[in-house]
Amino acid sequence: MTRPQITRLEFLRTLLCPPLYIMVILMVVEALLGAATTWLVIRAGRHVANEQFLLTDLMWILAAQSASYVAGAVSWIYAERAGFRCYGRYMLRFARNNRHENRLLHDRAQREEGEPFLTGTTFNNVFNVIYEIEAQLKLFLGIALNAAVLGVEIDVSLAAAYVAVFAILTMLQWFLRGRIADAYLANQRQNNRLVAQGYTAWDNVFAGNGYNLRLWLMGFKTRLRDCLKAQIVAIIAREGLSALDAIIGMVIVFAVLTWIVIANAGDTALLVALATTLPRQIEMIADVHEFASGWNDVVAVWTRVGDVVDHMRPHPDPAFDARIRFDRLLLRSGGDAKLCHSVDEALRLVYAEPTGRITVRGGNGAGKSTLLAVLKTEIKNRAYYWPTADRLAFRFAMAAKLDEDEIDEDDDEPRPPKPVRPGFSSGERQLKSLQEIVEHTDASIYLLDEWDANLDLTNRATAEELVEQLSRRARVVEISHREGR
Repeated sequence: MTRPQITRLEFLRTLLCPPLYIMVILMVVEALLGAATTWLVIRAGRHVANEQFLLTDLMWILAAQSASYVAGAVSWIYAERAGFRCYGRYMLRFARNNRHENRLLHDRAQREEGEPFLTGTTFNNVFNVIYEIEAQLKLFLGIALNAAVLGVEIDVSLAAAYVAVFAILTMLQWFLRGRIADAYLANQRQNNRLVAQGYTAWDNVFAGNGYNLRLWLMGFKTRLRDCLKAQIVAIIAREGLSALDAIIGMVIVFAVLTWIVIANAGDTALLVALATTLPRQIEMIADVHEFASGWNDVVAVWTRVGDVVDHMRPHPDPAFDARIRFDRLLLRSGGDAKLCHSVDEALRLVYAEPTGRITVRGGNGAGKSTLLAVLKTEIKNRAYYWPTADRLAFRFAMAAKLDEDEIDEDDDEPRPPKPVRPGFSSGERQLKSLQEIVEHTDASIYLLDEWDANLDLTNRATAEELVEQLSRRARVVEISHREGR
């Protein structure tokens, strides 16, 4: 049965937390201080027009703008806290939703498609959302409050001009969104083709076959040219629209400024105020353009969030159980061997005794591992499942930091020698994992998939004793390489 996915809004609700609220408050403070700076600049200009240049005006401007910068910097701290909290909530929810979907463990296609969302894609998308919220809110608050100050202190037509600029640029973005999106999409496709060609570089270069290498180079050059062309088209589309937006904004605002100057030719204080705020108004024109064009980025992030929520609840292969070939599987318990015809029969055999060992036997492709995964799905928390592809977290591995990637920092700075980490062979890791399972877990049923696959004779004897300990206190269902079982 297909599991219902969460919605984008459900996912975005994980962002709602105290750090996000503090971030928004700090951004409002930043915008208010920025608008206060604009007001202080206007007041200083009027003082200059009245020959009252005061050092205190500069001090207030410096203090207000500096405080605005500080508030903006601190807001980023809380933006990061909100992002990490959101990603943590995503992982916790993923764990809750999928902890009993053991069929997915053996679905390679689902693993390859879904794991990037756990290790990187979702993490990056969470912060893309945070950064878009931060950027768009900062632009909106700055434009709105500064336009209000200009409208109140100089002329209301200035505020109206910025509203008109925003409306026109938003409509322009809307009407051209399809062409811009097509250019971005074509660029992304060509980038993907180029990267995919790079995947085969190792084989073609190091095989040393002149014929294959020439063909590979021809394909690489073709894709390189196509990628360059698509990249140029995308940049021209983006930068051309950006330049057009900026020109439209400047024409409208400067036309209004010209009209205000003509209408108030005798008002020296107002003209000085206009002159002193001109740099701020040019900055605001750029901000209006960025705010309008930023909605394309918001739409892109919204689309990527859809990918995130689609992978919250992966769907296993509906034919997974059919991989079990019951006519080829033999379940041995003690001296008895039984041919089960269904999962229910296998479960009845598992539940028949509270302790002891059941060995699953069958040829390759008979579905031995599949049966263990299905049993875990049915038994749930009462069973401890140790799969063949062991990626489970164990204390010894965490203490030795075996699962942490080495970071190769390419610089010339001398660094102290790195501590030598204890190394373990695959057999040693398997034995240590089994020891930890015996010492620290307390399940009524243990499902052990090929627990002796990588063990030499000495370690296999030790592992055999550990499994025997488990079987004296619980039911053990195992897939083993031992002879005669």
